[in-house]
Amino acid sequence: MFAPRLGVSLHTISPTLTDELLTAVAAASIRTVELYPPLLDTDPQGARIAALRALLKERGIQVATIHARFGGEFDISVLDATKRATAVRSALAAVSTAAEWCAPMVVVHASAEPIVPPEREQRLTNARAALAQIAAAGQACGVRIAVEWLPRTCLGNSLEELRQLLGGLPRDHVGVCLDVNHLMDRYAELPQVVRELGVTLITLHLSDYNGVDEKHWLPGIGVIDWPAFLDALRATDYQGPFNYEAKPEGDSCAERAQSIERNFAWLREP
Repeated sequence: MFAPRLGVSLHTISPTLTDELLTAVAAASIRTVELYPPLLDTDPQGARIAALRALLKERGIQVATIHARFGGEFDISVLDATKRATAVRSALAAVSTAAEWCAPMVVVHASAEPIVPPEREQRLTNARAALAQIAAAGQACGVRIAVEWLPRTCLGNSLEELRQLLGGLPRDHVGVCLDVNHLMDRYAELPQVVRELGVTLITLHLSDYNGVDEKHWLPGIGVIDWPAFLDALRATDYQGPFNYEAKPEGDSCAERAQSIERNFAWLREP
């Protein structure tokens, strides 16, 4: 039965791992988190990382996803083979991080941008090969790979292209991370997208926008029909993370966490 639990990408509450962030998480009703490696990089001595581990264990909070680094130098589709190998190594490191944190999934971007039309087919070929390598590493340690629905000229900006990227990969070990902020002017199709993805949809990035370009607003501020979206998740019996990747309100970590909690409560109203 569809019964969402509050999930949050921690880097949206604070870009650095601080005592303030730990305190805010401890006080919140967060049940799952997404970790982005640059957040962990802000604690090179590891004391707060150890405190985060202890906190998550104590509160029964699951690390549901690790978000692999993305953009520029982390583009697994890039034409330059040396740069592409570096990007793939970064994604493989995210798989290792997921195993270390007992996270069942890694979210991966198939490309950065811009991608010009003459390069698109080759970039798709490169990304598919890279994803096969990443998926094999994930399969070896029990970690699934969630390829994110991306905006604008990025690879994976449509259902058809995501199917191309996932084609031939083991369905038990790969799927889609649907970022609902990334459908651009096709936001009205979101419920149908959920239904068409079906069991291929394994995690979410939740936020709202203006129907033109990504904004990562809190749900309810923009154009998304949230009741229809939730009905689609319910109809497909979605069981993955209900993860906010939004810009919360507030100046402090506590205020930002509380704003997400309030928004989650609003979403769950009958």
